[in-house]
Amino acid sequence: MKPTPVENVVGFLSFSPDHRDRLNAIEKFSRREWKHVLQWLDDAGLAFYFLQRIKDTNASAVVPPEVLSRVERNFASNQLRVDDMSHRFDAINKKFNDAGVRYAAIKGFSLVPQFCPNAPLRHQGDFDYLIDEQSLPAACRVLIDAGYSSQKSPSSKESIFVIPGGEPSRGDAQYSAQAPHAVELHTDIWDSKMHRLPPMPSLFAVARARMQHWNGFTFPALPDEDVFLLQVLHACHHIFAQWIRLSCLFEIAYFLHRRASDTELWSLVEQRAGNSAALREFVVIVTEMAARLFAAPVPTLVQSWSASIRPGPRTWIEHYARNWALDGLPVYEFNLLPRSKLALFLHQQYRVASRAEQADHQNEPSYSRLSRIASSIKNDPSLIWNATWWRRQHLVRRTTFHTLAGVRYVCEIPRWRWRNRALRPNATAASIPWTSDSLPSKKAS
Repeated sequence: MKPTPVENVVGFLSFSPDHRDRLNAIEKFSRREWKHVLQWLDDAGLAFYFLQRIKDTNASAVVPPEVLSRVERNFASNQLRVDDMSHRFDAINKKFNDAGVRYAAIKGFSLVPQFCPNAPLRHQGDFDYLIDEQSLPAACRVLIDAGYSSQKSPSSKESIFVIPGGEPSRGDAQYSAQAPHAVELHTDIWDSKMHRLPPMPSLFAVARARMQHWNGFTFPALPDEDVFLLQVLHACHHIFAQWIRLSCLFEIAYFLHRRASDTELWSLVEQRAGNSAALREFVVIVTEMAARLFAAPVPTLVQSWSASIRPGPRTWIEHYARNWALDGLPVYEFNLLPRSKLALFLHQQYRVASRAEQADHQNEPSYSRLSRIASSIKNDPSLIWNATWWRRQHLVRRTTFHTLAGVRYVCEIPRWRWRNRALRPNATAASIPWTSDSLPSKKAS
């Protein structure tokens, strides 16, 4: 089958020696294809990685001048945004320090240079911090005093703060220094109740932070082995939420490209993962997705874990992962039969099934789109008459998307079952029930 424009762009961004072969296909993109690719690059967070690869390969001539001009203009805007956000970031860090907050910066600027060579190549929409639970009240006060307001979060492990009045932006507008941003405070990275998933060992702690230096700023951040596992769990969170920005997997592929042969690093990763079977499988899933999409090497440790992965996750990796990741992001673009809900096949392999867990989840508050809309109207009844606000909810698009994605999922069930039956006789772990009770209790040191 002929590769789609998006597949050709992903192939060009890969770390394969023959990635330049994709340039012939890219050069032949029609005006309509370029329009779609540009929107996809923005949504996937890959626009500036694409621009950098074009320049590194001296391939500017294959991109129409108006397309190249637009991406370069947005990159210049993003450089100003990164400069503005870096100073905001430093100001928050200093206020945390003055207030005695125990914290570590995660994601964002802390990924440079291990996961991203240059900060302006990323579009950053928020600041993320791991916060010692006892420091959380003080950290919240710092942000409120700085002009941020609290926003409801779907996770009990996360507190979200935004600048009032900021409107979400997309396309060119998202790269402006004036585009809104958020601050997210995490007391833990993994909220098993959020997607009804197995609990994880308590991997990440502020006490493990060490000072990181970037762009003249100094701030506490986690060591590389923790950052890798954090990025794996961050990717899994998005997979189980049924969408992912491909830049997340590209940055993991970049890390693998540079560190796959670092035996000391992977020894530390193995120690941190401990006996958690779920975490090891998550590492395999995310690493193999990054490797298959962007031709990154798979470390020997992950290869050994991959050999014992269960049939369900293996089936999903082999037959669904790549096409699912390349599908259009939910809601915004019409797709006749979107693949988003095919992530449910993977989710079902880990979803907790004990009665105690089910009872806990029945008592949890709902954070669905409709419940958030109802909560917003309750807080501000005038929104009922605000046509602009209603348009931003994309209710018709969301309803259409979820209906069509549900049809795709139901139609795929027989093939999913057939593929799993084909693998199951050869699998030693096929009969192991994946519930919270089957997880090892030992925590990583």
